[in-house]
Amino acid sequence: MADSGLIVSCPSGADAALHWWRVESGHVVARGQDFTPPSQAARDGDAPVMALVPAADTVIRTLDMGDMSAPQAEAAARYRAADLSIGGDVFVAVRALGRAVDEGGMRVLCATIARATLADHLAELALRGLDPDIILPVGLLLPAAEHRVAATFGDLAAERLGDLVLPPDEALGAVLLGTAAPVSLDSDAREAAMIATLADPPLNLRQGEFARRTPLFALAPGQGRTLAWLFGALLLVSLAIPLLEIGKNYLGADLAERRALASAERHVPGATDVSQAEAQLDAKLAARGTGNSVVSVPMSGLLSAMQPVPGVVIRQADYRPGGIVGAMIAAPRVEDLNAVLIALQNNGYKVTAANRSDATGQAVADITVLAP
Repeated sequence: MADSGLIVSCPSGADAALHWWRVESGHVVARGQDFTPPSQAARDGDAPVMALVPAADTVIRTLDMGDMSAPQAEAAARYRAADLSIGGDVFVAVRALGRAVDEGGMRVLCATIARATLADHLAELALRGLDPDIILPVGLLLPAAEHRVAATFGDLAAERLGDLVLPPDEALGAVLLGTAAPVSLDSDAREAAMIATLADPPLNLRQGEFARRTPLFALAPGQGRTLAWLFGALLLVSLAIPLLEIGKNYLGADLAERRALASAERHVPGATDVSQAEAQLDAKLAARGTGNSVVSVPMSGLLSAMQPVPGVVIRQADYRPGGIVGAMIAAPRVEDLNAVLIALQNNGYKVTAANRSDATGQAVADITVLAP
């Protein structure tokens, strides 16, 4: 329920002024008549804007829709009110009022207005910088009393008797409302009616195709700060995850190195790091004629890589210090040599190669192979 907001009357024409009332904390604090509402009467935050439509533009009905739920009754009442209206292009706004006290059917309040008229009012208000949240037939500001009631809000007048609402017309009023003089609401009663209706409108023409469009990225007060906090938290989390992974991998690698060094120290006690321990272990294995530094390891790797590739031959080979095998391999095509080199690399061997052609036209590669 809103206890603050702006109430305006729909102007009667493009050059006409509109009446406005500024409500704050349940009291009318300012009023006036201007072409556009002054700055102090502009919309603030969530305070709604309510526009009053002349009584002559709408037809108000309360229909008994029988044993229906509220949504069903509203949908059916739209069609019934449109059928009861004169003219084809009409818009019907509805609101279910609940069941009558005497256990009658679901009652629905309906307001029928020409689509063009409602569109004109919205366009005229938009030209004056207003996009109202609520559009209300002015007659619904009057109480549904058992006697005839009349009031004028700015330049909009209406009369009401029960559920029947009419524009001020002596002849029509005498026929439909009776000959008794209407009771006119004083200024306090009129202001009280506007304040109560702003807080809880009995009906709003801004529904269906005329509903107020909410911007796609509209944020309520305070939501911008919450969104900023969420973005900040998301950024921190997105940065924290890779940092945690890096730290985890670093600690895992460091633990693995320390375990490997501790295991190697049983055979090479003087090693201070993994690289030194690996070099000392390779030297010990080479001295015993074992390990990856012996000629049989890289040579067997070369022969295994050549076996699936027909036409590749070794022309010469030699063993070099550090466990390196140097070889000259030849094949009818360069692709066959590349297949051998790729197989060696895939098996973990370190390979260097220099391709050339010999006098016979065969492809030749001078390679070195080092065991992993």
